[in-house]
Amino acid sequence: MKYYIRRDLNEYGPYTLADLQRYVAQGNISLSDLTRSEGMTDWVPVSQVIGNIPPPAPSASPYPAAPAASPAGSPSQTAGTVYSGAAAYGSQPVSALAGPMPPDFHWALVLLIGFFTCGIFLWVWLLVEAAFVKKIRPQSNALIFGIVALICSYGGQFIRVFDLMNHRAGISPFGGLVGIASIVLYFVAVFTMKSELEQYYNSVEPINLRLNGVMVFFLAVFYFQHHFTRISRWKKTGILEPQG
Repeated sequence: MKYYIRRDLNEYGPYTLADLQRYVAQGNISLSDLTRSEGMTDWVPVSQVIGNIPPPAPSASPYPAAPAASPAGSPSQTAGTVYSGAAAYGSQPVSALAGPMPPDFHWALVLLIGFFTCGIFLWVWLLVEAAFVKKIRPQSNALIFGIVALICSYGGQFIRVFDLMNHRAGISPFGGLVGIASIVLYFVAVFTMKSELEQYYNSVEPINLRLNGVMVFFLAVFYFQHHFTRISRWKKTGILEPQG
């Protein structure tokens, strides 16, 4: 008989009874997690299914195996670490995977330097963030979109300045179109980054990352950096702070 696990509205599995016992022993699954078998409709605590059956002793290997059919964001990991789903919502120790370290720079400093550089540094830092996303998700096109958006942004400004220097009336339609293209490509870039980050940090390094679309729309560079700093601290200290 196969069993499914539900945690934080996400469903994982199927697992055998032996799988459940092993993952409980390893700490990947809690006795308070909800489970149901393939023939059940109601969810019950894992403790009711395992009952008094003693779980097998943990493997002597420091790298416990993960479920073979674990989906993205499953309760287990594949690199010898134990993940607690609740850790994404509270400051508590969680073993960190040996994945790439995000750029660790406080978002307030990004804002301050961006202000004194008239926004130029914000473009630069957006590309730094997009380059990190490219590192963890090689198929990501966010960096390309960001570079083209940057070129269009300053290209449109150059066209408008050129028109003024040549005493042309009004704003060049071409310059306006280039400016609009810059805005569109910027939003394509940041929402691509949002999608790629959520996929990576809910599968390869599952910390249940959830990014707010409104925050991405209005404060993308600072919002991403807030989470990058949070993830960097987790990797250095083992403490995963609340998403905030």
